[in-house]
Amino acid sequence: MQYVDNKYNFLKAIKTSKLQRLGRTHDGGYVVNSDAIDQCNTLITFGLGPDWSFELDYIEKNKDAEVFIYDHTVSSFPYIKDIIKYFRRFITFRATWKSVSDRIKYLSNFRSFIKHKKVNYFSEKITYPMIDKIDTDLDKVFGRILNTGEVVLKCDIDGGEYNVIDGILKYSSRIKMLIFEFHLVDNNEKNFYNSIKKIQEQFDIIHIHGNNHFQKLESGLPLILEITLINKKYAPKNPDFIYNFPIDGLDHPNNPYKEDLFFSFRE
Repeated sequence: MQYVDNKYNFLKAIKTSKLQRLGRTHDGGYVVNSDAIDQCNTLITFGLGPDWSFELDYIEKNKDAEVFIYDHTVSSFPYIKDIIKYFRRFITFRATWKSVSDRIKYLSNFRSFIKHKKVNYFSEKITYPMIDKIDTDLDKVFGRILNTGEVVLKCDIDGGEYNVIDGILKYSSRIKMLIFEFHLVDNNEKNFYNSIKKIQEQFDIIHIHGNNHFQKLESGLPLILEITLINKKYAPKNPDFIYNFPIDGLDHPNNPYKEDLFFSFRE
């Protein structure tokens, strides 16, 4: 087990009960606090990509949930393109009909999800400041939510997370749980440090996991980090810490064909 450099000890997760995994057992799944899922009827997702198992699990766990999704990069087009590609392979005897029908099913599943009665999908880019027509900031996001209760916010926008931290924290009193994927920690080390420190003024880390699609740094810290945080209002007052990751039974490798990233913090 490799120890993370002491300068990253501020990333230690506090020990809490009621952790569970939502979404797939590889890329697309996240470890969360089950109380937050049960009690927050609004989920905000920044960045969807090709997998929505987390959002579907959320709806399954909370029957009153409404989901607001922001991602300007997803559409039916890649699925249609894939169908055409595999159909051409099929008619030239380089693929089976099942490979074609699977791609048709993927398109159908995507369209069914986007049209789900509890899903509000916006083909918009979460950023700050807003420059282009497709850009949206946190004021616009929260202005669309009629429910005044607390929310869960998931942010996976490929490096854009650093630009919206201040906007997110503006609404910290309304956010019960945050789920981040922080990208390219090595190239953004100062920005990453400052962002986490800002967030920790209002939230405590309850889980951390390395994305094994990427390597670990010389410091022992994974290059890409999935971090779950709970509002300090709901965190233990005198917590113990978790020192070793991943956690057996909760964590799974993002890439199931590679070993997960193991790392420890010093006590």
